[in-house]
Amino acid sequence: LMILGVLAALCGGAILAQRLLSRQHAIERREQTLELKQMEARAMLAGAGLWKQRLDWLHAHQPAMTSENQASEKLLEEMLAAAARHNLVVQKKQLHESSRQTFFHEVGVTLTILGDLPDVFRWMHGLLTPESFQLVSQLKIVPDAQDKTKVIATVRINRRHAPAITAVETPKEGAGS
Repeated sequence: LMILGVLAALCGGAILAQRLLSRQHAIERREQTLELKQMEARAMLAGAGLWKQRLDWLHAHQPAMTSENQASEKLLEEMLAAAARHNLVVQKKQLHESSRQTFFHEVGVTLTILGDLPDVFRWMHGLLTPESFQLVSQLKIVPDAQDKTKVIATVRINRRHAPAITAVETPKEGAGS
């Protein structure tokens, strides 16, 4: 009977020890996760100045949208003028419905242009400066069936404007320390 009591105590102790070890491993994993999160937070805080500069640049340079129609028309006018400067012939033009996202409003135009391939790429390269907030979201280039020295490019160009509300609350220096 005494031997059974000792065996029961040993088995109970072994089960208890196993549960305690399992909890200890869980706590160690949680500690490692928290240490990694803390390292990530420190790295993010170290780069806060750079992101603040980027946000300031964005607020200073991103065009504001006065009206969707005016923004679309202005984009179209600029694209047509740039195409003319590069000796490109605009065969077709289409304005697109504007799109509102959280961090920007976007207007777009699709142009079908005819010209020499180098001129088409120079034209697109000139459109894609960071300050213009423009992007080419679709591009299709095919050789012209009538003149093999030319190409027909169908290009969708979008411009991203600042959203109506651009105020972002910046944290106070030293807050949270």
